Amino acid sequence: MARRRRDEEKTTPAQVCLRCGAPYEDDATVCFTCGAPIGEIKTPTQPVAVPRLPKQSQPLAEDAAGNPATAAPSQPLPPPPLPRKPRWWPIVLLALVLALATGGGVAYLVRALTASPPVASSQVYRDPDHRFHFTRPALWTLTPRSDGVLVTDGDGINSMTLTISAPSPGEDAKAAADALAKSQNLAAAPQQQFAGATWEVRSGPHTDADGVTRQTTLYVTLHDGEVYSIACVSPLASYSATNNLVYQPLLASFAFG
Repeated sequence: MARRRRDEEKTTPAQVCLRCGAPYEDDATVCFTCGAPIGEIKTPTQPVAVPRLPKQSQPLAEDAAGNPATAAPSQPLPPPPLPRKPRWWPIVLLALVLALATGGGVAYLVRALTASPPVASSQVYRDPDHRFHFTRPALWTLTPRSDGVLVTDGDGINSMTLTISAPSPGEDAKAAADALAKSQNLAAAPQQQFAGATWEVRSGPHTDADGVTRQTTLYVTLHDGEVYSIACVSPLASYSATNNLVYQPLLASFAFG
């Protein structure tokens, strides 16, 4: 009876393979009948989920101790730009400039069509006998003479007289200039070149019968057997300005023929 009890203890469920029900020894680790591990009921068939790490675009840097550095927090995205308001002032400014330019062009055209022709500042005088010609101020009065011409300003204060005469026997330009200058006590001055000729110059101030002191410059030369004399006369105070503005340009334009 005691032996049966021992046999029953040996065949208790604790010593029976849980898979095939075959008995096994106390020190057995696997069932010698089906080969299953002691204590296993069934083979697990449920797959175990594998944890997945999030993908990183770049590996994290390591600190001095070799540990991965903590990723810097991502910067917030900037707000979208506000829509730009249209600027109207350049268009307005361009329209204003075009309007002004158009108005100015129309005004200039109207003025050009309605304005009188400009007054010439100078005119060319030609001797009727084709002995000489020169350019004179247009506002000065010109009076032709048989032996030359007289040119005066509007008030008759300034004048230029050109005279053509026959020389005395054996008279040259110097002698003729001295004879003409003697009456007005004019002194000799350096010769001057114009119209392709050398001119004797006599100049000086003198007081006339009206009590006005005037400056006279006399130019004398011989051309084609005739004595040409040009006398430029102005009040002494204004002679320099008149000489620069009128007399010298007139003499520079003088030519024979």
